[in-house]
Formats: sequence, C-alpha cells, structure tokens
Amino acid sequence: MTPTVRRRGGAGNRPFGRGGTACATRGSRGETAVRCWRLFSFLLVFPAPAWTGERDLPGLLTTCASIRALSRDEAARQVPVRVRGVVTLLPFRSSNQVRFTVDDGEGIWVTPVLPQGAAEVPRDLQVGDRVEVSGHTMDGRFSPIIAGRSVRVLGREALPPPQAVTVSGLSSGKFDSQRVAISGVVQAAEKVADDRFTQLRLSVRSELGPFNFILTDARDRPVQGLVDAVVSLTGVCLSYFNSRGQFLGARIYSNEDGDLRVVKPGESDAFRAPEVPLGRVMAFSPRGMEMHRQRVRGIVTLCRPGEYFFLQEAGSALRVNTRQGDRLEPGDRVEAAGFFDLTHHNAELQETVFRRLGRGAPPEAVEITREMAFAREPQSVRAEARDFDDRLVAVRGRLVSLDDKPGEPLRLNLVWEGALVTAEFSDPASRPQLASLRSGSELKVSGVCQLTFSASRPVLDWPQPTAMRLLARGPGDVIVVRAAPFWTPQRLTLATGALVLVLVATLAWVVLLRRQVALRGQQLAGAIRERRDAVVEFESAARERNRLAADLHDTMEQSLTGLALQIEASQALHEATPERSRHHLTLARQLLARSREELRRSIWNLRANPLEKEGLVAVLRQVAADRSAGVPVAIRVQSEGADRPLPDFVAGNLLLLVQEGLTNALKHAEASRIEITVKFRAGSVELTIRDNGRGFDPGSVAGPSAGHFGLQGMRERMKRLGGTFSLESAPGAGTTLIATVQD
Repeated sequence: MTPTVRRRGGAGNRPFGRGGTACATRGSRGETAVRCWRLFSFLLVFPAPAWTGERDLPGLLTTCASIRALSRDEAARQVPVRVRGVVTLLPFRSSNQVRFTVDDGEGIWVTPVLPQGAAEVPRDLQVGDRVEVSGHTMDGRFSPIIAGRSVRVLGREALPPPQAVTVSGLSSGKFDSQRVAISGVVQAAEKVADDRFTQLRLSVRSELGPFNFILTDARDRPVQGLVDAVVSLTGVCLSYFNSRGQFLGARIYSNEDGDLRVVKPGESDAFRAPEVPLGRVMAFSPRGMEMHRQRVRGIVTLCRPGEYFFLQEAGSALRVNTRQGDRLEPGDRVEAAGFFDLTHHNAELQETVFRRLGRGAPPEAVEITREMAFAREPQSVRAEARDFDDRLVAVRGRLVSLDDKPGEPLRLNLVWEGALVTAEFSDPASRPQLASLRSGSELKVSGVCQLTFSASRPVLDWPQPTAMRLLARGPGDVIVVRAAPFWTPQRLTLATGALVLVLVATLAWVVLLRRQVALRGQQLAGAIRERRDAVVEFESAARERNRLAADLHDTMEQSLTGLALQIEASQALHEATPERSRHHLTLARQLLARSREELRRSIWNLRANPLEKEGLVAVLRQVAADRSAGVPVAIRVQSEGADRPLPDFVAGNLLLLVQEGLTNALKHAEASRIEITVKFRAGSVELTIRDNGRGFDPGSVAGPSAGHFGLQGMRERMKRLGGTFSLESAPGAGTTLIATVQD
C-alpha cells in the first residue's frame, strides 16, 4: 500500500495529488465544488509564502536541480515539490523515520515530515526504488532539502552513474547528496556495531585529500587486508557542517557491499613498508607525497601509552600517534610503521603500529635559549634552519606558579628569558615530589619541545613560533638550580597578616580577661561582704544572748525569791493553820516546776557561746541529749572524716541550723528517730539532718507570708556563709536537710 498525505476533515478525506479520482462532467456543479475543495486543500497544505521582496518562485518544483538552486531563505519558504527519481542511499533508519537521498540526475536529501494525520515513508524502501516524493522545500542548515509528506514507490531502476570527484568539489561541499566515485589508500579501518547494523568505517587518503567512507551494513565484510590497500569507492557524498551552516568536510556513504572494491590489497606485514630516515620525512619526490604506509626508526624520548610517543635520531625528531597500548621507556629503540600527515606545521605519523628493537642510551636534553627556539626564517639557502620542535630540550627559568588541578596534568609555569613556558607532567607519580617546589625557585627543566605557530593553512610565509611548552617525563626532569628565598613577598604578607591577627586576638583576650577579673572581683567582694555580715550578725546575736541570759538570771532570781517566801510562809503556818500552810507549799511547788523548766530552756538557748570549749560534734550531742529528754524520740549524732575545729561563725551557724531543724522535726514532723551526720571533707563540711516523720510536699510548704520562717531562715543562713542548702521530703517519707559550707 502506497502511503499518501491526507488532509484533516472534509467529506471522504480524499488523497492529495494531481492524480485524484475522476469527477463529474465538465461544467457540472459537482465538478466545480470538487475543484474548489481541491484548491482549498492545496492552500491548507502549502500556504502561500509571506512577501519578502525576493524573486517570485514557481508554484511547484519537480527536479532536484531546481531545488538545489534555491538559497537558504528561499528553501525556508516551503515551496511545494513533487520529484521523481531513484533512491541512492538509506544511511539511517530510526524507529519511526526513514531518511534517504533521491537522484533524478542530481541528488538531494529527503527527510520525512510527520505532522498529525500524515502518512509515513514505506518501511520497506530500498536503494534502487524509483519513487515519487511530494512535499515542500526546507532549509537543511547547509543545503536545501525536501521535507517529504508522501512517498510513492513506482518500481525499480538502475542507479545513476557516479560523478567524477574534483579537488574543488570535495573541499567545498559541491557534491553534497551526489553519487560519486573516488579512489585512494586506506589508512585505517574499523567496524562499529549497534543493535541493528554493523558499519565499516574507512579513513582514506586520495590525491584530492583525506575523507571517510562508511559502508552502512558490513556484517560479512572482513577488515583484514584493507589497511594500506588501494581501493575504488562509490557512494553518496554527505557533508557535515557547523552550527552556522558552514562546510567542514564530507563523508561518503554506501549501502552496497559492491561499492567497496579493493584494487590492490595492503601489505599484511606493516614492517615491510619502506623505511624513511627521520630527517627525510615527507621530503620532496617527483612522484608527489607518498600515501602508503612508511616506516621509521629511532630512540624513544617520551611516551604516553595508547596516545603518542616521540622518536629522536641524529638531531631529528618525530611525533608518532598510535592506539597500541604497549608502554615504552625513554631509551627504547623502536621501529614504527604508519601514514604521514602534516599536522600543526610538522609531519606526524598516524595510525601507527610499532615494535621494540632493543635498548639504547637515552638522548641528552639540549639546553636552548629563546632565540634558538623561536628562530626566524633563514636568510639564505645555505643557512642552517634550526628546528627544536618535538626534540628533547632543556630550559632554565624562574618558577612563577604551579597548577595542580584534579583531572589535568601538573603544570609548572616558568619565566624563561622573558617568555612564559609551561612544563606538563602527565605521570600522577610526579605530583607528590613536585608539589613542594616554591615560587621564585630557579629551575632547569627538561622535556619534549612543543611549539605553537602563528600562521595556519595555507601557509604563505615561514611559520613563526609564538609560544612553547614542554612535555616532561617525570620529577627527574626538574633540577633546582637555586631555591627560592624563604621570605618571599607572599610570605611576608602572610606573616604580617598573621601578626596583626595575633595582636588583635591578644587585645581582645586582654579586654575579655579584664572584664572577667572585674566580674570575679565583684563576686568575691559580695561574698566577703556576706561573710562579714554573717560574722557581725553572729557576734551581735551572741551579745544579745548574753544580755538576755543576764536578764533571765535576774528573772530567775526573782522567781527563786518568791519561792523562798512561799516556803517560809508555809513553815510559819504549819503549826497554826495547816491548811493554809499546804496551800503555800503547793504554790511553791508549782512555781518551782515552772521556773525549773523555763530556766533549762532559756539557759540552753541563750547562753553566750556553747562552742568555746568543745567542737561542733560534741555540742551537737549535748543538744540532742537535752532535746530528747522526757520525749519519745531518739536523736543520734555521728561524724565522718577527721574532726577538726571550725571557724566560730561557721560552727555557730551550723549549730543554729541544727537547732532549727530539731525544732521543726519535733514540733511538726512527729518523728520518732532523728539522725544528724557531720562529714568533714577537704576544705568543706557537710551537715545532714534526716528524720522519719510524716514529711511534706516542699512545693506547697507555707513560707514567711504565712508566718513560717524556719526553712527560709536556713536558706538565707547558708547563703550568707557562701554554702549550699537542699531539702528532700515527701508525704509519708520523712525529711532530709543537707547543708554544705566551705571552711
């Protein structure tokens, strides 16, 4: 079935084309309607181009020559075409497109355009099919092409004869999409396979220049014997170009195995090729430049396995490019066979195979000057032309920088007689040994000289070197003639900056330290004031207790006096009035009991200083004995560590704290057992009061606002001493007071 382009909508969806279905009789209304509809469809598919001021174009182009004659702007106007010709090439077949060249005496490229509703190109299209292609022109970015909307196979036809290739045509893109024939010598051959095809790619050199030949399907075509063979090739020339549509080169494609014909097989043994001295490479010959493989010998000066190496012999040098991965060492004598090509103004050996012949003395590096390397054109035929490109040389210079970037060769940048020279080290082992070099050091560096020239092809003048770099072999190619002075401008700058930073940091530290000292001084002054206040308070309390003791003594004396009077009255009335005597005696007894109790409590609580003769632990035991007398409670006092005298203000405040704690335990906790523990530690004393009373919730205990000052007084007392106070209690779990103070 032949696919055609169909319009969207309309009755019947009739196929587009001049050979449509016959209509009604001329002049009838139906025929007029059909013709109008066809004209409308034509305008839909091929809209009239906008007016641009260019020449008027015909409504339909029917030959490849007329399409190729269009400019890029004219081709972009989508001029309708209908071309009949034979398919000459099918280089690419994708999953949904088949692109090809069609030839009706001249060839042109066809690419299918598949908008919604359009038909595809026949999937079984073959080279040699005669087809009718309908569509429109399109700018192919280099040459005009056909955007095919309909391809109809008409039959089979012989391919048109190939055109003779000329020098101007091969290098200008003139033969784009044309069937051509050319002969040459194969310099490289390889097979490249994908999921569907196996391509044979040849790199060929002819008298017209180098080009590539690609046989699109070469599963059964052997590669052996093709290299260095003379071949006759037929195919379609396809141009490749840059993003600006400018011609870069051409490749010749073919689908037919018979288009590759070997005229003379290549020599199977590459090392039987003619040998050429290094100094006579690509020299004059009346037969012209040799296109076949040639052979050279020399001593290796530098090698990058799988990429290139350099040979040197009798003052001449050559770069050899190869894919062979064998590693060569400097001093290896090597025989190499390949094809010469003029690259970067100097000949290089391409597509090379090589073998070792033995070992020799590595060439010595020739120390050169800038004048020697950048030599100008000799002024006479007899003058010697100096040539150091590709040779092993040495230069003396001052290291200005070292570039060590990941994934790139290590580079030493030297100033050499006013010129900047870069020495590259591709061996990763060179990095640790060269990284310590300092800028400003004077170095002697050896390596293969690589010159950059100013002129490009075609060379009209003597090539003038403009720059140079060295390809070094390793750390052994670097000799430090004179080390850089330690105090370089950079280091002086760094040292000055570091000194400034240290001074700033020191000043900041001094300011901060002064603030810390001032703050600590304030804290110490506050602590001293608190301790002084505590001592003053304790001494005041002691004086007050002495005063109160004296007052109580006077009060007790009055009580005793009253007691004596009651006893005397009782004795006086004993005989006369026994009843009154007994009354006075009862009053005396009551007064005596009350006075004794008041005296015991008052004298104990208000005596001047109970710690004058005994230590804190002994006094606490006396307090415990007095407080437990006559009540159902056991009070136990114990100590840990070596007992030692304490300052009066410390011991006195701890004694008062114990008295307050015992009062709370006896009055509120209803405890049956109280334990007092004094722990003497280095520089501090810890006092613990633990009872088995009913306990309480510390968070809900009544404070000074409710008239209870016991716990608050304990905390304030320890705060004045600079100590710590903690309370642990819970309902039904007793209470534990812990006070710690520095002595």
